[in-house]
Amino acid sequence: MKKIYSFINHKGGVGKTTSTVNVGAGLSILNKKVLLIDLDPQANLTNNVGLSPNESKNIYGALRGEYPLPIIRTANGLDVVCSTLDLSGAELELNNEPGRESILKRLINPVMQDYDFVFIDCPPSLGLLTLNALTASQACIIPVELSNFALVGMTKLFEVIAKVRERINPELDNYNILITRTDKRQAVHKELAEYLSNEFKGNIFNSEIRHNVKILESQIQRTDIFSYDKTSNGANDYLAFCNEFLETYKN
Repeated sequence: MKKIYSFINHKGGVGKTTSTVNVGAGLSILNKKVLLIDLDPQANLTNNVGLSPNESKNIYGALRGEYPLPIIRTANGLDVVCSTLDLSGAELELNNEPGRESILKRLINPVMQDYDFVFIDCPPSLGLLTLNALTASQACIIPVELSNFALVGMTKLFEVIAKVRERINPELDNYNILITRTDKRQAVHKELAEYLSNEFKGNIFNSEIRHNVKILESQIQRTDIFSYDKTSNGANDYLAFCNEFLETYKN
């Protein structure tokens, strides 16, 4: 079974961090050992799980070679590598490093045996940090919100994934799309969901994450949806996705 996954979309606000956190939490409920790596300088995942971007050790220092991957256990039992705003300067600082696209992979290797899955929350860009995530990963999950604006530029993302697989990381499998924040009562959402299902048949999950205010409330409370309200539609949708995820990647 594949172990390292990038949650990636260079369009922000599509549920990427939300999905990374809640899929990690859902799989933990299903007795899987999961590590979450916040590779976004905005540090939204770090905040979402109740940790601080001001932790003394974080992914930025690890990428700079100052220490091994600094893993923190949250109160809810999730293992997390925190991000920090300082990470925004990493692309320039690491640009001249030998093997710069493989730094994250080298950091993950020593701890891989401790986890069933490693999830990397990528920044909303296609720079060196995202390249590091794709070089380390074996598969990509692309959260997509059902709006025309959110679908703009997806072809470029597919091209980048294909190039990384061809030139750097032959272990990188194809992508799968996760529809988020959907409301099928809206005609445009229904139409776009049908379009995606037809256009990307074979690369799209059956599970969809409905728009659910409880998910937003859980983020405000800096926790995952299962810890906040395990009976909510958000929790039900993410748990259904977790089961489909395990079935999809079982080989």
